[in-house]
Amino acid sequence: MATRVSIPSRKPPRSVADTVVYLYGITLPAKADSRDAVSAVGIDGSSPIVSDEVAGLVCWFSRVSRRDFADKLAENMENLDWLSVAGVRHQKAVSEISRRTTILPARFGTIFLTLESLEQDIKRRKPALLRDLKRFQDSDEWGIKVFALPQARPAIIASSGADYLRQKAAQRASKAGEHAVSADVKKFAAAAKKISAASVETAGSISGVRPDLEWQASFLIRRSKQKQLQTLLKRFSDAWEGKRRIECTGPWPPYSFVGKS
Repeated sequence: MATRVSIPSRKPPRSVADTVVYLYGITLPAKADSRDAVSAVGIDGSSPIVSDEVAGLVCWFSRVSRRDFADKLAENMENLDWLSVAGVRHQKAVSEISRRTTILPARFGTIFLTLESLEQDIKRRKPALLRDLKRFQDSDEWGIKVFALPQARPAIIASSGADYLRQKAAQRASKAGEHAVSADVKKFAAAAKKISAASVETAGSISGVRPDLEWQASFLIRRSKQKQLQTLLKRFSDAWEGKRRIECTGPWPPYSFVGKS
């Protein structure tokens, strides 16, 4: 039997006491047209996404069911169907806002019980928020992964049993060494960092995601340098033809860099 996604589709409760503030992100005050209504649906599938100036910054949020997004949020997040649908809605909302102006995206599931509590949080963190907003001006996040392509291993031709065991041990040692980041991948990473404003790197094999993932990182790149990024990707893709594959996704709002100066 298919699992039913339990995200509420009804209209949000009329009573403010029955709602919480679900935050999508924070932007600087700007022209009125950049704060027009967002066409993306709210996190609950029905509530509108609105913007309001809070402590001198603009917050984008929806009023959603307190029961579903505060009292039962932890339980709902264990439901993979619920999490998938809600995650896509959150991402679409943040992406639409980011196309209008620089945004500090909120983490999925960021809620405040009242607008007053949101205002207190903004006031407390305002210096750091302003620093991030300045850093992210005219920039996007790009995710890059490097995958190793399968390579044929030479057949073992041994003159004796001892020779076979030596060659077999050498193959095992070579395979174990594949988990280390190679010199040419490090060279690629260094070149990518040179054209980025910031980066967050994760060793692919250590992450345990998949054995052919050699290296991955997220980069904050100025839009003026996106052409340099494409040139870099093509240069290394050509050089690694048949050996490695580069996967690049973006542009994204700067999810990986909020609060990391």
